[in-house]
Amino acid sequence: MRFGIFVAITLGFPFFVYGVIEITGARGTGGAAGALALVIGLYLKPLIYLQFALSLLRISIRRARALGISPLIGISVTLLVLADFAFGISFGSFWAVGFSLGILAMPLPVSLLMAAITVVTLSLLKDFDEPPANGRFERLYQLWSAALFVSVAICLLRILPYVSIVLFGSTSIAIAASRAVAFLNYVLIYPFGQPLVFAALSAALIVAWRRPPEAGGPSANDPSSGRQTPMFGQRAG
Repeated sequence: MRFGIFVAITLGFPFFVYGVIEITGARGTGGAAGALALVIGLYLKPLIYLQFALSLLRISIRRARALGISPLIGISVTLLVLADFAFGISFGSFWAVGFSLGILAMPLPVSLLMAAITVVTLSLLKDFDEPPANGRFERLYQLWSAALFVSVAICLLRILPYVSIVLFGSTSIAIAASRAVAFLNYVLIYPFGQPLVFAALSAALIVAWRRPPEAGGPSANDPSSGRQTPMFGQRAG
């Protein structure tokens, strides 16, 4: 739902800017239209994107707790969205917005796509009162969560060059981070390798999670299974 609203706002943002320019009469003044579009893009678009990212935080954490998994899964969704701030701010904005922020080319929204995959996965996972004690099932979840956390780290590393220059004015950190990102992009077959692998793991987890437990099999809270707590942590009350 929130992703749909964000897409609608992003696609409608240029029309909003055009409307403001027309209403204020800036179009008839030389250079005023571009300046107004730049100011709106620089100040309003980041607020919209930040609000979108933070709006996912609470519901993602609540969903993770409802499933009995780590709240860090929910936090990862917001971090992935924030990692694509360059795309979120520049896409649909006046071209000078990205240029003024040092974004010389439109980045691909890999992190945003990863966040969307995570949200869909959390939405499709089935609630269990007592998750089945299944070793393969548990290993698959651990593999999926590890892939998610590694993806968050990689996606945050990709924005380190921007952050180091804007916040610290350090070009040495930016250069080192850019080299590391270039190497990772080569290894991960950027931009398709990382989201495709994660999507495959997510699909496998959804299928395994929604598969009915075997009749007569032990549950995660059955003393005979060797577990006294839910498989993936204490479930929120």
